[in-house]
Amino acid sequence: MTIIIISSCFFIGSLVLQQGKIVLEGIFRGVLGMVVIGLANGILGSFGILVPVGINFLNFAVAAFLGIPGIFALYGIGFWQIFH
Repeated sequence: MTIIIISSCFFIGSLVLQQGKIVLEGIFRGVLGMVVIGLANGILGSFGILVPVGINFLNFAVAAFLGIPGIFALYGIGFWQIFH
């Protein structure tokens, strides 16, 4: 019985630590996505191209969950709005 209790505690502890790792990774990806969006807006703005992709919570969530493909999708939607 003691072995089952100890192994259950280790299992639950590893799940908690793994979930914390996933949350921190998502926050890191979201912050990195906001940096990429800010740099891309600055570079595109220097060429006179104003794309309606801002730094906000929705774009943070897209960058956190989808990463670089999500940022490309945001800019794809932004360019579609410009030219449509």
